[in-house]
Amino acid sequence: MTQADFAPQRCGDRLLALARDAEDLTIVAPFITVPGIQPVLSALPPECPLAVFTRWRPDEVASGVSDPRVFDLVSERGGTVALHPVMHAKAYVVGVRALVGSANVTTNGLGWTRPGAVELLVETSAEDPALAALLAVLRATSSIAEEADRDAILAAAATLPRPPVRTPVGAADHTDWLPTYRPPDVLWRVYTGQREGSVVDLVRPDLDALGVPSGLTTEDAFNTYVGAILRQGFAGKIARECSNLTTMKAVQRLVEICDEVGHPVDDPADAWEILAAWVAHFLPSYQRIWGGTRLIG
Repeated sequence: MTQADFAPQRCGDRLLALARDAEDLTIVAPFITVPGIQPVLSALPPECPLAVFTRWRPDEVASGVSDPRVFDLVSERGGTVALHPVMHAKAYVVGVRALVGSANVTTNGLGWTRPGAVELLVETSAEDPALAALLAVLRATSSIAEEADRDAILAAAATLPRPPVRTPVGAADHTDWLPTYRPPDVLWRVYTGQREGSVVDLVRPDLDALGVPSGLTTEDAFNTYVGAILRQGFAGKIARECSNLTTMKAVQRLVEICDEVGHPVDDPADAWEILAAWVAHFLPSYQRIWGGTRLIG
């Protein structure tokens, strides 16, 4: 028997109670669906600022556990959605209060359907050092989603075979990953076993960081998947903030962003050249001006 206020299959009730009097709300959850978030948004006061941190991996979107269309609901309220492709934490922060635990923003995770999943949300202080550190990392290394990102991830999900392939969980070993190998078109040949071992050893860390799943059968599907991941997290943040700048200013901005999170960059110009090449190759909405490394998005 459980106390009604702490029913493990009704964690959403605790979240609604927190949200009803919220002056601001930050949601951190890898899996968010439209039916999952709608009750939460309905409980929020109309003018409550809203920030959402999530991930949109195409295979997870294809399987239905995550839905980029939540972007529309959050945007209609004037809120923001920020993306990090390996974020797995769950936290709900209102002022100095917070709920942390296992529950995603889905009908099953929050218990909007019966029986819901057996989950946990525990109240803590928003000033808890571990939670503060999590939010600091996400704010520093996540990319702000736009309509183009929503559409690109939905398109990438639509290209996956059925049943959808699954991504290795937690592929990247750090939150501020940036690509290190060039040229980017070699990734597909390594993925399909067409390159020798010495090249595989150089490219494999980038493939692992991207979390590219097995089972992609065409280069277009592979490129679309990589592009969807590249839009998110630290690489997506830098691409967005450094595009449409002169090469010199883009390199300077890259250094500033990396310094903010303590990311060492031995050769900033080289780091920008590699990232610009990747973005131009995998994201058709960006163009690279040849003869230089200026990126136009």
